Amino acid sequence: MKFLLVMYACSAIAGSCGNPVKDPLLYDSHKECAISGYNKSIEVLNALEKEDVNSSRLYFAFNCTEQTFS
Repeated sequence: MKFLLVMYACSAIAGSCGNPVKDPLLYDSHKECAISGYNKSIEVLNALEKEDVNSSRLYFAFNCTEQTFS
């Protein structure tokens, strides 16, 4: 079983999230996927300008979806 990380950039001001972005990697466990989601969220927030994050009240949401292969 593998897990796919899907991330969303969201604005607390607009009350909505952008289009989903799928990580090209598949993770071996839900835990690995979740840790990666938190780490990638931090990386992107750190790369953005402080004013942009604050003005839109940006945050990231993600989910880890189980992938089944036949």
